[in-house]
Amino acid sequence: MNYFSEETLSHLKPRQGLSERYQQRAIDVTLAVKLTLTYGKYHLTMLHRQLAMSEEQATYQQAERQAAMMNQMTMFHSSPADFMHTQEESTDESIATYREFKRLVEEYTDEHFVPSVVEQFCKVVYEDDEHFIFFKPFCNLYYSVYADALLWYQQGRNDYYTFCIEFQELSWMDGSRTPLDGKRLKMYIMSMREVVDFYKQQMNK
Repeated sequence: MNYFSEETLSHLKPRQGLSERYQQRAIDVTLAVKLTLTYGKYHLTMLHRQLAMSEEQATYQQAERQAAMMNQMTMFHSSPADFMHTQEESTDESIATYREFKRLVEEYTDEHFVPSVVEQFCKVVYEDDEHFIFFKPFCNLYYSVYADALLWYQQGRNDYYTFCIEFQELSWMDGSRTPLDGKRLKMYIMSMREVVDFYKQQMNK
């Protein structure tokens, strides 16, 4: 994974002494990370809310078919219970996840991360079906893992080696892990740039 040199990573931590260019890049990286983690919680909140409001609940037979299909496709074992939720359970999940979202917003608040703008950002992104085509489906999968790795590295909670090995993909078929290839790394970076640019547009409204 040569694309993550130690020199490159040294410019991901906002600190005094960086040139204006690198300081801005470090701030943008931090912003992208925080937006990924907060939007992920917002997205889950809304999905649980939709399930709670839905009048159609999965039958045991439907849940059994879904579990069987997932067990054929992936290495993870699923049971019918994984696909059956009452409206009350979905409501509780929505409330709990929303509290986690609000906690992250409060925890991350600083001059670049403004709560009111973050909430508007999340709402608009969630309702947008034409843009953020990589960000939305991956924000609670690979992107959240990458975001945690970046944030922990910036905070000095993991080292260079640990940071690098987090940028891998997990095969749902056999559980194998492979380093992110150049194409997918570029896709990730483009997605983060799109998110940060859109957030800044919301800031300037």
